[in-house]
Amino acid sequence: MGLFDFFKKETIEEINLSEKLEKIGYFDLIDNFEKKKYIKEKIDFDFADDSNQYVGKGWLTFPNDYYISSVYSLTENKNGSPTSDFRAFEVWASSLFRGEFLDYLKSAKIVFERNNIKLEYKDEIFDENTKEEIHHKVTVNEKEYIIFSGQISRDNIGQIMKNYLDSFRNILNDIIKRQAKEFKVILVTQAECVMFVLLQQDMLDDFKTIINQTKNKLEE
Repeated sequence: MGLFDFFKKETIEEINLSEKLEKIGYFDLIDNFEKKKYIKEKIDFDFADDSNQYVGKGWLTFPNDYYISSVYSLTENKNGSPTSDFRAFEVWASSLFRGEFLDYLKSAKIVFERNNIKLEYKDEIFDENTKEEIHHKVTVNEKEYIIFSGQISRDNIGQIMKNYLDSFRNILNDIIKRQAKEFKVILVTQAECVMFVLLQQDMLDDFKTIINQTKNKLEE
């Protein structure tokens, strides 16, 4: 191999985002080889796709199980979570706020239990005493969490939705901490939504390095 071929090979590897994720063990929980192959192909396609003038290329996407299964005629998991890799799942702040908090806990439960982390929830309480103030609580693994308590208005609705995202992530990470598991839930932005990603602590630094080469933003 000549010097030019060596650099050419490095350049090809540089743009192959899915292989970087493969090397850090990101796809290790996917037991369907064919499904994993198509997930990786979709990730690389989206990363290089510049057809959307408003979004552009350079995004790491997390293809959901419904999409991969339907497009490639594979068996859908149908387990209550859209996750295809048992690490990442989509979260919409507006949906968390508007009554779907337990639905997202159900999605997180699938991911957590695949990683041997217990997640059981019950007793969601949404108390809307007045039109201007709400109190929202839930019990997870026998601990009561306050999701949000305070006033709401048109002027602060955006901040409240952000508070809901932060509260959801903080609850999940507290669940992990109470079980002394070496994991962390992080937030990764997409062009049009937010993903929650569960990673082993020893995988996190390498994952950050990969994210730094994309347009995504990561928040711990």
